[in-house]
Amino acid sequence: MRSGDFKVSYKEDVAVLQTGFVKICIAFFIIALIGVVLIADNYSIYIINLCAISTIGALGLNLLTGFTGQISVGHAGFLAIGAYSSAKLVEAGLPFLLALPAAGFIATVCGLLVGIPSLKLKGLYLAITTFAFGFIVE
Repeated sequence: MRSGDFKVSYKEDVAVLQTGFVKICIAFFIIALIGVVLIADNYSIYIINLCAISTIGALGLNLLTGFTGQISVGHAGFLAIGAYSSAKLVEAGLPFLLALPAAGFIATVCGLLVGIPSLKLKGLYLAITTFAFGFIVE
C-alpha cells in the first residue's frame, strides 16, 4: 500500500498537471483572473500585465538556470525584442491577436541567431555571450 504520491514512471514525473488538486487550482486561478479583468480598471489591468510579463521572463530563466545550471543574462533582451516587435506590428495596423504570435516568432528567430552559435558554450562564456546580446538589444 502506497503512503504518498510517488512517481513510478518518467511520464508521471514530468507531467505538468500532476494531480486533480493542481488542475482545480489552475482552473480557479484562470476563472478568477478573467473575473478580475472584467471588473478591474485600466491601471489594475496594466499592473496584472506587468506581473504576467515578469512571470514569463522568470519562468524562462528558471528553466535555463534552475534545471541546467547555465547562466543567462540575455532574457531581458528577448523580452524586449518581443515587446518592441509586437508594438511596431500593432502600430503598423496588424491586429493584436496576429501581432502577438508574430512577435513571438521574431523573438524566436533572434533566439536562434544567438542560441545556435552558443550551443557549445558553458558557464562564463555563455554568460558573456548573452550579456553581449543584452547590450546589443539595448
